[in-house]
Amino acid sequence: MEIEKPVKKSITDEERLHLAAKLDKELDEFIDKLPRRKYDDGWPEDRWEEEMEKHPFFMKEPPKPGQELHPLYEGLQQLKYDPDEKRASRNWPHHTKKMGIKIKCGNPEIESSLLNNRAAAHYFLKNYRSSLKDCELALKIKPDYDKVLVRAANCCFEMKHYQKSKEYCDKILDKQTDNKDILELRKNSINAAKLKERDDRKKGSRN
Repeated sequence: MEIEKPVKKSITDEERLHLAAKLDKELDEFIDKLPRRKYDDGWPEDRWEEEMEKHPFFMKEPPKPGQELHPLYEGLQQLKYDPDEKRASRNWPHHTKKMGIKIKCGNPEIESSLLNNRAAAHYFLKNYRSSLKDCELALKIKPDYDKVLVRAANCCFEMKHYQKSKEYCDKILDKQTDNKDILELRKNSINAAKLKERDDRKKGSRN
């Protein structure tokens, strides 16, 4: 007896925008709930994977039959589905860091949101260089993405690229003149740059 397969429904632009917003919010909330321990202290690999796999953005395997689905999982499946193909790909990304690359929906809101999410994951792991790279890719798609601009500024500061951090802060302050966190980050970037310049001069004078 042939089993009837569920019909895949196309997703509207409005639904895509809604999903993009949910992806941003869900990942932020997920990361906020993770234990605040330094990654350098040696977060056990098995426990890290267990925590990450609770969110569909980081799942390594599709849910098993009968398993309760996360509300975002179905939406992500719809984004992966190509109506021109006979069926959707059944292969859920094995390496979750590549998820934003594999899901190509042609919608800038979704793609920039996925890059932002991946940047957030890298930032949480203190992979600042990779996080900044994804921020830059997201900003090419959506230059006014405030959340990404903030993360890019922080990445640059952590990497001691103080001038670049200041430049990102200036972009944010063009629209948010009273953003206290960014004003503080900008001040810290300027002060850190001066200290670095002074230290470099001292090193140069010794040589």
